[in-house]
Amino acid sequence: MAQFFQEKSLVSQELLQERVSRIFALLSGVLLIFLGLSDVAMGLSWMIAGFKFGYSGLYFLSYWWMKRSRRYQLILSLIVFLTLGLITLNFYYNDGFNGPTVYTVFMLVAAIAVLFRGVLKIAWLVFVLLYMCTMIYMDTSGMIQIPSNYSSDEVLFWDHVITLIWCCLFIFLGIQFWIFGYRRQNTFLTQVMEENEAANKELSALNEKKNQLIALLSHDLKNPIATLNSTVELHSLGMMEKEDLQTVFQELKQQSYHLNNVLNNTLHWVMNELDHGKVDFQLIDPVEINEEMVRTMQVQAGQKGQQIISRFNERGTKVDLEVNEVKIILKNLLDNAIKFSPEGSQISVDFVRSEEWICWEVINDGPEIPDDFAARIFEFKIKASYGTNREKGTGIGLPLCKKIADKLGMKLGFRTGGAGKIIFFLEKKLA
Repeated sequence: MAQFFQEKSLVSQELLQERVSRIFALLSGVLLIFLGLSDVAMGLSWMIAGFKFGYSGLYFLSYWWMKRSRRYQLILSLIVFLTLGLITLNFYYNDGFNGPTVYTVFMLVAAIAVLFRGVLKIAWLVFVLLYMCTMIYMDTSGMIQIPSNYSSDEVLFWDHVITLIWCCLFIFLGIQFWIFGYRRQNTFLTQVMEENEAANKELSALNEKKNQLIALLSHDLKNPIATLNSTVELHSLGMMEKEDLQTVFQELKQQSYHLNNVLNNTLHWVMNELDHGKVDFQLIDPVEINEEMVRTMQVQAGQKGQQIISRFNERGTKVDLEVNEVKIILKNLLDNAIKFSPEGSQISVDFVRSEEWICWEVINDGPEIPDDFAARIFEFKIKASYGTNREKGTGIGLPLCKKIADKLGMKLGFRTGGAGKIIFFLEKKLA
């Protein structure tokens, strides 16, 4: 049965009807062969049995034609027309209204209801009913004389029984084929819907990831561009001496070099994310990361008279690290520390190593973080915030860093220390 209802055939009700139509033609041919054999077995007219055998070939031919041409509604109309011709012959030679021919009408009506579409369904139903009513009326009114072909009432009884059984089996099997096909269709369409839903979810996730990556790049570019813009504006207003200008340009040159490294790291991480999140590891002394971050962010901190220092409890031992991702996180933590620390303060980047874990801590002076804000500090929502010099933030950096840390199996968090210290930490367990 399953070969008639392959998944590619079940994308619409019309295709399901076409498959059942082929089964209808095949079953009709088989049914006529059995009815013809039963007529021969009961000693009925060989002529009517021969008609049934001949008609079975026409049904098999219709099955083949359906497979070749796919003109199902036309072929079904021809089958109904042929069936009415066979019913007419069987009605005349099988005792008319008293014979079993009337059972075949129910079989034909069931097929019309299931297989035809639109106006053809109503037209054939009305025509078949009128045609059968006309024949029954002509028989009962004596307008036509129908000869009796049964040798006894017992033969008539058995012909009724056999015809009734075969017609009921035909209708039963036809409906079962329809139900089976409908279930296969429903299962297939449900699977397609689930696949589409999964694809939509994946697309939404990719779109969210794209937005996050764009936000990260924008966040990393915002402060360097602002610094460059401020410098150019001061120079254009003639507010900088030549000696100061040379010093600033030298610092900008140094900062551009380090920021180029930071952006390369960010872009590398973005490309890895687009390539299904592949992470590159590098064997490195973690203290080197501290020192590079200090060099990268010192120019920005210097604009507020701040100083960044690197501290560590151990140096020289190399660790297999996700270097690009760690640099992205530390850069954002330092950016926040600079923004929310007062002018002239000191910011430290500490590296602590134990036997089981390594940890970076970015420590700065700053106002206490309110409890309600602390609970949402790593949520990916746009929260406008302002630094000690009214530097505007977006609230994007920390949530992005949290996502990166979670993906790497690291722990990113914060706590308050003594004397108004704010401590953000990034911790990684050693294998």
